[in-house]
Amino acid sequence: MIQVSNLSKFYGEKRAISGLNFKLERGEIVGLLGLNGAGKTTTIRILTGFLIPSAGDASIDGKSIFDFPLEAKQKIGYLPETPPLYEDLSIIDYLEFVGRIKKIPDDSIQSEIQKVIEKTNLKEVSEKLIGTLSLGYRKRVGIAQAILGNPEIVIMDEPISGLDPKQIVEIRNLIRSLAGDHTVLISSHILSEIYKTCDKFLFIHKGMLKQELSLNKLEEEMNRLAGWEVGLSGKSTSELKNFLLQLNSNMNVSELSSTAEEASFLVKTPDVKQFKESLFTNAISSGIQIESLKKQDVSLEQIFMEKI
Repeated sequence: MIQVSNLSKFYGEKRAISGLNFKLERGEIVGLLGLNGAGKTTTIRILTGFLIPSAGDASIDGKSIFDFPLEAKQKIGYLPETPPLYEDLSIIDYLEFVGRIKKIPDDSIQSEIQKVIEKTNLKEVSEKLIGTLSLGYRKRVGIAQAILGNPEIVIMDEPISGLDPKQIVEIRNLIRSLAGDHTVLISSHILSEIYKTCDKFLFIHKGMLKQELSLNKLEEEMNRLAGWEVGLSGKSTSELKNFLLQLNSNMNVSELSSTAEEASFLVKTPDVKQFKESLFTNAISSGIQIESLKKQDVSLEQIFMEKI
């Protein structure tokens, strides 16, 4: 659905993006991930026709955004980081205004508006003025205008920025509901939330694509980087650490915390099965009690920093 080929944008000598190449398939949700200033918004603005690139091309369903701008843009629904809302209009009136801009036929515009209102759960507030809405509801209205007319592609720039935890969950579920019916590209630096939303991830840094990972590959990376938190008791902290080190020479052990009763360690090993077997087999014979054993949570920030 989206094909990006050698896309670059320079402002004088300053590089915003350089040589981007990626492809989005029909019906998938893809996260464009990067730190602030990485080139995410520039990429999105080029794809939506707001900026002209310095080099390269981008096609929407086979139509070049530059050679066939109208045909390509008709296939796109766009949600900027700050939704383009008119605060003095009600949600219904605003969506009707957007529908007429999109040239939705008069005989179907009302039914299309009702579809997106139901999809975005705006029915109870549809008559309210946009200026009276919370940020979460404004994001919903922004998504509603983006999907009005059922575009094949939906592009969102930081759709969950500024939201509280409850609103984040609601917007995340709403975005997930678009999968299959729409190809969705989401730009964000909030990696923990994008992880729960997308099927594929594009890591961009300093304007260049550093890595492309499927959800399965990303989870493999998280498992690879994860360590094991082990709580032990029965001996001194130094003796407990030496006990762990003797289980396997190809293992890294670091102390997390210690009290008079118990010490906790972080263990990283390429052979988790062997580590667990050795731990349980040797602990009792060494006079050591296993107080706890759990897999460490790996943040997407750790994954991201390794990829760049």
